Amino acid sequence: MPIVQEYLPQGIGKSMNYVYGSAKQKLSAKDVEFIASYSGLPVYVKGVQSALDVERALDAGAAGIWVSNHGGRQLDGGPAAFDSLQYVAKAVNQRVPIVYDSGIRRGQHVFKALASGADLVAIGRPAIYGLALGGSRGVEQVFNKLTEELKMVMQLAGTQTIEDVKRYQLRDNNFL
Repeated sequence: MPIVQEYLPQGIGKSMNYVYGSAKQKLSAKDVEFIASYSGLPVYVKGVQSALDVERALDAGAAGIWVSNHGGRQLDGGPAAFDSLQYVAKAVNQRVPIVYDSGIRRGQHVFKALASGADLVAIGRPAIYGLALGGSRGVEQVFNKLTEELKMVMQLAGTQTIEDVKRYQLRDNNFL
């Protein structure tokens, strides 16, 4: 049974903890196919960290790949999402868009993610902090600051457009 089919006809009247606790723990290609066909929406598979994951997701009909380690909370010692990004991007080979999240706190992190193969960079925690501290204005300030930092890094790297950034070659550095 697909992950959500039990709850589709009507609500279940239970808490989110119940829903999460009763959710299927091992998603399959059939789940991705079901969600895509049922929703009619493009499905992005999140948590992809290897070439094998890429092929499984694309074979199941994923419209995009989302590179993330979900905050690193699931597996002690698991790879950082950034360490997987270039490998995933090579495997995707521009067949579908790649979204990247995990640890984005500064404009230079956005630059590095784009230069490593991401098409879109998701910003979660900084936006939440901005919201908590200043409401919608706080979120706006966070995005303005990230934009200013990204522009500065782009100037320092000699890039003028996001496409230039995506073609930029980061040098091998274990401390990126």
